[in-house]
Amino acid sequence: MNQELEKKIMRLTYSEKESLILCKNEKEWYKICDDIKFKRSGQFPPYLAREILGLYQSKFNKHLS
Repeated sequence: MNQELEKKIMRLTYSEKESLILCKNEKEWYKICDDIKFKRSGQFPPYLAREILGLYQSKFNKHLS
């Protein structure tokens, strides 16, 4: 139960998602990711990384092959 609660707390907020979606380039993307990690006391659990990766793949899909 505590793990599920913790996962919900660590998920991206609406404003964080919006910032990632609206960023203009990858340099800005990584700056926002660093800010997200900092706000979570340096924690970047796997499920949060997967959520961010999904957004990255949809935004920068032209770089993937």
